[in-house]
Amino acid sequence: MKKTQKIKKKINDFLYDHYILRDVLSSSKALFLSVLSAFIFAIGFNCFVTPFEETGLTIVTGGVSGISQNIFLILQLCGLKNLNIYDAQSILYTVINIPIIIFAYLCIGKKFAIFTIVNVVTSSIFISLLPVWGVSQAIASSEFIMDDAFIRSLFAGMCTGVASAIAFVGDFSCGGIDIFTYYFALKKSTSVGKYAVMMNGVIVALHAILLFINAPSEWEEPVVSTLFSIVYLFVVSLIIDYINVRNKKVQLQIISPSPYMSEILVAYFPHGATIMKGKGAYSGADRNIITMVVSSSEVKTVVKVAKKVDIHAFIAVTPLNQVFGNFFIKPVE
Repeated sequence: MKKTQKIKKKINDFLYDHYILRDVLSSSKALFLSVLSAFIFAIGFNCFVTPFEETGLTIVTGGVSGISQNIFLILQLCGLKNLNIYDAQSILYTVINIPIIIFAYLCIGKKFAIFTIVNVVTSSIFISLLPVWGVSQAIASSEFIMDDAFIRSLFAGMCTGVASAIAFVGDFSCGGIDIFTYYFALKKSTSVGKYAVMMNGVIVALHAILLFINAPSEWEEPVVSTLFSIVYLFVVSLIIDYINVRNKKVQLQIISPSPYMSEILVAYFPHGATIMKGKGAYSGADRNIITMVVSSSEVKTVVKVAKKVDIHAFIAVTPLNQVFGNFFIKPVE
């Protein structure tokens, strides 16, 4: 373990001195995550979301892809019945994202916007190519997928949730409403999932209305479609909030007699701390009770540093829903 830590430290020190190489590696990692996220999203969208004649059920994805589904329905209501669903939704997905990505560039960050564009474009390409390669038809025509709408909505939610979470881990997004949810989560310093659920609920409701207008006699279809869409969105929200730890925070309470513990913690981490004086109930000895709020990704490092200062330090970890006040989060580039 110590040997591994030494190797990591040497690599970090080397990259710190060679900032150009560090930036190249960082961009390469973001590019890889962007393409991987796009491919997973396209698999979920083409194989489980896009309606097939054999299934007779539509899962509304929410976000820009959900908006594109609604626009496609509106175009069909206007008499454009011969549109290719894959090509139409691929084009709409790209076009709708353009003004939203401009918002991301201005309000979140340049690097965030650039890799979001890469993700959106590659998603559109994969959405168009997967049917040509025969991947979508092969998976969607499976009897296990065709005959079980719940499985379709579950797998669709898993693919979209993983794709969005991978994007958030790489400090970019899958475009569309994900950009707004990411922006609000940064401003409110809370989780992303609940904002996605609120916005996507409106899109799902609109889709149900459009389906009812298209075929009023078949009112059960929009009802069933909405129910399975809710399952889909719920799975997406759970996966995103589980994987994306950027905005998750925890409160650490460190109890130790060491007079240097708070100084060392503040020196190591960009967060403040509050010190209270206490006394051990059993020993009667004086103790410092240090309360500190950190990102969930920093917990292991904080515990490691605290244990180096005092091997017997007592540390309690409590998850937090939201934090108000000044809290440092590494800004998105």
